Amino acid sequence: MKELTILNKRIGLQPRHQAKLKGITIDDKLSYKFYDGTYQTVPLLFVEPTGTNGTPRKYAISAARLTDIFGLPVIYILENVPAYERQRLIDHGVYFVVSSKFAYLPMLVANERIRKSAVPKQLSPVAQYILFYHLQIESLEGMAALEMANKLPYSYESVALGLTCLTDLKLCEKMSDSTNRNIIHFVAKGYELWQMAQEVLSSPVKRRIYCDELQIDDNLAICNINALAYYTWLNPDTEQMVMTSQQQLKEWVQKGKLVNANPYDGAVMIEAWKYPALATQENEKQYVDKLSLYLSLQDNKDPRVEGELERLINEMIWKD
Repeated sequence: MKELTILNKRIGLQPRHQAKLKGITIDDKLSYKFYDGTYQTVPLLFVEPTGTNGTPRKYAISAARLTDIFGLPVIYILENVPAYERQRLIDHGVYFVVSSKFAYLPMLVANERIRKSAVPKQLSPVAQYILFYHLQIESLEGMAALEMANKLPYSYESVALGLTCLTDLKLCEKMSDSTNRNIIHFVAKGYELWQMAQEVLSSPVKRRIYCDELQIDDNLAICNINALAYYTWLNPDTEQMVMTSQQQLKEWVQKGKLVNANPYDGAVMIEAWKYPALATQENEKQYVDKLSLYLSLQDNKDPRVEGELERLINEMIWKD
């Protein structure tokens, strides 16, 4: 048994048995010692270099590979790392512990951000994505943050922050299972959970812009009225309606991919969303998900749209 001190808390590390190291390379076996440990109820894989410290890039590549194999966050046990080198490791997203003086761990990063934030009034984009994934794609009930991060387009830290937001707004609870893992319990199901969340939900749309032509080859998810027409009896509009990320739209504008871009009218309408499109079995990411679509159109006063939005929710098949 090996002991490690992280922020004045001593934890025990158990050498990982050879039988549990299947899948790693010969280089990994020669370069590292492997230990299992738990910090703040989160199981972690601790990796100790057997020789001199490697480069941050090498550590990042090895950590990604080991996480894929074992499904655990990888923490390097390092010695004598100067401040500039620690910053390079952080920039590469490498988690590590330097003796008892410095630790950069996923839960510490998340907790530090949480401590600096007030209790939210609305769900963050990540929290709303997690909720909608749970309601429309598959249940996340009883899962830990790491399990969710393997399913969602977000890092462990982002998922942890999103779950804290959901917890702060009383939509879920953090609990411990029989193995002392932190898991999530949603306080309601389906339509009831959707109704409970109404006051803290927001439109996913950050910006709308129009143009005469969008000069790209990407297959973009269809949004707005044309997505509603796909799900309901509404007729689609003649203009093209697609969504993308805020960063992607910014790059397109800078590169001149939008012909005659303006905020008012055009043959193409582009929505910049706060989070990615959810790919359900029903739409396979060709159309935005129903719940996000509802929020994006809830201020539309057209009686036809209002009626079809009501139909959209009434005919929902909840996945949780």
